[in-house]
Formats: sequence, structure tokens, C-alpha cells
Amino acid sequence: MLVGCGAPQAGPLAAGPWQGSSMVVRPDANLGDSMAAQLLVGRYALDHGEVTIAAEQFGRALEADPGNLDLRLQLLALQIASGGFEEALANARLLAEGEVEADEAYVLLTLDAARRNAFDEAFAQLGRVRSRSLAGVIAPVLEAWLRFATGAADQALTRLEEADRQDGFRRLRVFHRGLMQAMAGRGEEARTTIGELLAQEEEPAPLRVVLSLAALEQAAGNEAAAGVLLERQRDLTGDSFALEQARAGLEAGAPIPLPVTTPQEGMADALLGLAAALYDQRIGGQGLIYARLATFLTPDAGDLQVLLGRIALTQASPERAVEALERVADTSPFSWQARLLRAEALRELGRKEEAARLLQRMSKEQPERVDALVALGDMNRADEQYAEAEKAYAEALARRGAPQRLDWRILYVHGITLERSGRWDEAEKAFLTALELQPDQPLVLNYLGYSWVDQGRHLDRAKEMLHLAVDLRPQDGYIVDSLGWAYFRLGEYELAVEHLERAVELQPGDPVINDHLGDAYWRVGRTREARFQWQRALTLEPEQGEIAAIEQKLRDGLSKDGADRG
Repeated sequence: MLVGCGAPQAGPLAAGPWQGSSMVVRPDANLGDSMAAQLLVGRYALDHGEVTIAAEQFGRALEADPGNLDLRLQLLALQIASGGFEEALANARLLAEGEVEADEAYVLLTLDAARRNAFDEAFAQLGRVRSRSLAGVIAPVLEAWLRFATGAADQALTRLEEADRQDGFRRLRVFHRGLMQAMAGRGEEARTTIGELLAQEEEPAPLRVVLSLAALEQAAGNEAAAGVLLERQRDLTGDSFALEQARAGLEAGAPIPLPVTTPQEGMADALLGLAAALYDQRIGGQGLIYARLATFLTPDAGDLQVLLGRIALTQASPERAVEALERVADTSPFSWQARLLRAEALRELGRKEEAARLLQRMSKEQPERVDALVALGDMNRADEQYAEAEKAYAEALARRGAPQRLDWRILYVHGITLERSGRWDEAEKAFLTALELQPDQPLVLNYLGYSWVDQGRHLDRAKEMLHLAVDLRPQDGYIVDSLGWAYFRLGEYELAVEHLERAVELQPGDPVINDHLGDAYWRVGRTREARFQWQRALTLEPEQGEIAAIEQKLRDGLSKDGADRG
């Protein structure tokens, strides 16, 4: 999205009394009707992504202690996160009666007033939001849209200019300034403003920015410029259904709509920007709150439902993901993305055959696209069905023809399935082709370098590749392990120990890395520590074929001639 957010105050769902708890009570357990029981069940539900159940339980607990403001704040967050806006509004009004720091309550009341065009009330509620809170970061954009809605366009634009330039939201404010200029009939200014966000961009720009500028170029009679913009962004993204849809509409003479056409939609877009930034920073609880607040104004926005689906998947709630993604209309520019995510959610629900049928149907609907095939391959690869995965990746590559720069990932995962299927020569060719497209791709460097090390081939070159991969991803325990194993295979055992100890620190729960460190310890004479690492590797559920080898090392150690690999 447009923002890089520092998240100044995490808010009610980012932390709470349940954080770090190890609950073992199921929500259907019979604990009685005490307040403590309701809180316990509610916290269990929250830990497992069941925000609706959690809200119900916290609501019952609050009935026993209606003056507990902390509990009421937590309940408000849960009511918003579950989409229970009627209950949330009633709760927010109660909180607003006191002098409490309840920023989400004031934002919700602001949105409710804006939806009713009660702008004086909206300004009053927004004015209660603390400036250094999370809600306070987005408040200037909300205030600007309120001013725009009252006809004060110049004041709205000035408000966006006055906001803190160091809070990470400058690009979002620039975008909204351009939207306001467009809606005020100042198309040339809007094109310049939004165009700044795409100047000298070598990475894909946010879709809403691209579509907005394309719409403005088209409205100004610059259809060719709009087409070049859409084509350029499609090349950068590799595949984008929404961009292709816009390009087809442009060629047919259909107008590309601005993504925001009312002040209320502008406010929702600002909340969406904040929610997406929080999601990107893995602050999913707060992201969910602000995404839900956006749906209060625009409940049918496709990109909002897609974000809600993504958040639900990261919170291990595939049922909620399916519910959100099924709300995306077939006519939405985000419908294709929603269907891809829906397949992922169906697989998480154990409905793999249904997910596979959906992806196969999508691949036939759009025979020039590859993303459904790649998703099908990824699903089969995750289930270790490598032959089926390889077929899907191979078909995707065939559709692509001559591989492009962004195709490195398809080649990479195709190479993995070929290697796992015992077709090493073909796998090696796929990895090398991927590196031709992306010479500094750490995942490919690691997989190919490790494979060569494991085979005892090209060891010096493999070591160079792995050093580069570690430089690029120094906190990746698997890549650090690969480098340590390369030193082990080269007989440089002290260096192997150094890197493998680091790898275990980064990835302590991996059986292979612990096994490797045991081998290295043995070679430098630290035999007691070696046996400890091998024993630990056995407790970490190694692959079935590795268990006997580890058990033999525990009995006999490593051979003196170094012929074995440990």
C-alpha cells in the first residue's frame, strides 16, 4: 500500500491480558457463568481467531462489571473486529460519555456521523482522538475529507499539507490530495499530484494509484498514456487481473472509474491504507479493526474484503476468510485475487479437492494467465505431491513462453518439484535459468548451492553462492545452515561449527540444522555436544528416512575417515 507505518500505539487488540497465555480450556467447556469463566472462554476464542465468540463472552463478562472501562474498551475492539457495528456504536457512545482514551470509539462515532452527513458532530468526535495515537496518525486525512464534504475543498487540501511529514503517511496524503483535486474538477492538478507517486518507479505501484492516474489520463484525452501506464504496471507485477480488466475497458472506450468518488469513500480508503500497513507489519489484530471500520462506510468494497480475507488467513481463521472473500462481486477488479485466496482458505479448511477444482476452473477461464496454475502447484507441493505440482508448474511455464524476469519464482518452485521427483538434471537447469533472470535471488542461490554441497559437486562455487545468499538474508537460519554445511563438506570444520551454531540460534526447532551441528561438533572433537545435538534432532520429528541414520550416529559416532556425511 501507500504507507509505511510506525504504529505509534498498538491499541486494544495488539496487546491484552490474554497475550502470552497458554490456554488449555475449550470454549465449550462447562465453567459456569462467573465473570472469570466468561473471560477465560472469551480469551480462548480470541487466541483462536474467533472474534465473534470472544465478543459475546466479553459482553457477558461486562454485564457482571459494567463499570470496568478496560473491559469495555476490549469489548469495543472485538465488536468492531467482528463487524458488530450496532453493538459497537452503543458501546462507543457509553465510552464517549466519560473522559477515557478510547480512540477507536471516537473514530467509529466520527464515521457514523459522516455517514449521516452530521458533520459538526463528526468534527467534534474526531477532535477527541489523541494526536499521537494510532488513530491520530490517520485523523488528518479523515478531517480533510470531512472538510471536503462541507464544500471547503481548499481547507481540506491545506489540512493534508499541514500534517506531519515524518509519520510515514506522506504518500497516502499525496494520493488523497490528488483524489480531492480530481473530485473538485481540477484534473490537471490531480494528474500532476498523483503522477508524483509513480515517477521513476521500478516497483509495482499500489493498484488504486495506478487506476486513478489511468482514469485521469483517459479523462484528459490521453488514452495512449493511460495504456502505457497500465501496460508498464502489468509488466512490473507479472500478472494483474485488475490491470488487464482496465486495459480491456480502455481499448473498448469504457471509462475507467476513480476508486473514490465521495468523501465517505475517501475516508474508507484512508482507513484501508492504515489497515494494510498494519497487516504488512504483521499487526493483524489492529489491521482487522481498521479494515472493519472501513467496511462501516463501504461494506461492499472488493479490496477491503480481500484484505479481511488475508488477515483471517494469517490468524488461522479460514472460515472467516471464505466469508469475506465470497462477498467480492464477480464484477469487482479484485474478484480474481479473491478467488485465488478463497482456494487457499478452502485448502486450510481441509477442502482440498474443492480448492483444486476452483483453481483448475480458473486456469481454463483465463488460458493466458498462470497464477491459478502456480497456486495449484503450490498447494500440491505443500502436500508433498511433487508429481502433480510439477505438472502444474510446467504448464504455467509453457504458457509464459520465453521466461521473463518475474518468472524466476515459477522456475524455482518447478526446480524444487523436479529435484524431489528425482529429476536432478532438469531441476539444475531450472535453478540456473532462474538465476539468469534474478542473479541475486537468495532462495535460488541457497537451494542450488545446498544441493550442490549435498551432492559433493561444485563445492567452491556453491560456497560463493551461499556466502552471497547469507549476505542477502543474514537472519535466515536455513540459508546460514547451508553455508555451514558447505564448510563441513569442504572439511573446514571450525568454520562449519561457527555458522551452524548461528543457524541453530536462528532456527532452533529444525531437526536437520541440529543434526548438522552435531556432525560438525563431532569433527572438531566435541563429542558430548555432538550427541546432545543428535538427540535433540530426534525430538524435533525428523523425516522418517533420517531417524535410523541419527540413531546410528548416537551409537557409533561418525566414521574416522570422513566418508560419511553425518
